Amino acid sequence: MIENRIINNCLFFDVETATGYRSFGSLSEDNPRMASLWSKRCDYYRRSDEKLSKLSDAEIYLEKASLEPEFSRIVCISFGLIEDNGSSRFISFYGSDEVDILEKSSKVFNNASAKGMKLCGHNIKGFDVPCISKRMLFNGIKDLPRSLVIWDKKPWDLPFLDTSEIFAFGSWVQQKYLSLDLLSCALDIDSPKDDIDGSMVSGLFWGGEDNQESLERIKEYCERDVDTVIKTLQKISS
Repeated sequence: MIENRIINNCLFFDVETATGYRSFGSLSEDNPRMASLWSKRCDYYRRSDEKLSKLSDAEIYLEKASLEPEFSRIVCISFGLIEDNGSSRFISFYGSDEVDILEKSSKVFNNASAKGMKLCGHNIKGFDVPCISKRMLFNGIKDLPRSLVIWDKKPWDLPFLDTSEIFAFGSWVQQKYLSLDLLSCALDIDSPKDDIDGSMVSGLFWGGEDNQESLERIKEYCERDVDTVIKTLQKISS
């Protein structure tokens, strides 16, 4: 369905996030204004999701804050490339220094842009791209990668190849609910969630001081997601 020459000229990537603070209590102590705004956000969550209706602000924080760039932090960004021999190569930036992760990742994005490469991932238009862009600005990085500055571009000029969009075939509903795990299962590709999944990343990150083993698990999980996207597109390529 998609030509190999297009897939071979892609920079594949994935992002993993954690809550910005270990707990809502820590957020309240350090930034009361942001904590107050989170409480307002929780009113929306309780109205829109019955499963959250009885939870406290602190409990919803642990459930949902890592998904919102204003209340989260990036703990890993993994990149993948397809080599000339068909094998895949990966590099990841991860840890507790978010600025370092973002600055190193920015160089990778700019290098790919200079080579005319597309950016590829699962639901990158809905989550990864806006998350990276916002976290860069929130951390004072104003010189965003050229490929992420898209506010003045036409939809058909965007340098993105998004597997959730490809497999939606124009259906917004299908795109919204198609997880990478479900997609890989439907295509008979091994699950990237065989150790952890995204809901566990924040707990692993905050689980202990300087927990290198947990960081390695997060990195390996992020790279498996990237690898799964590569295998997905290779399976449908022509």
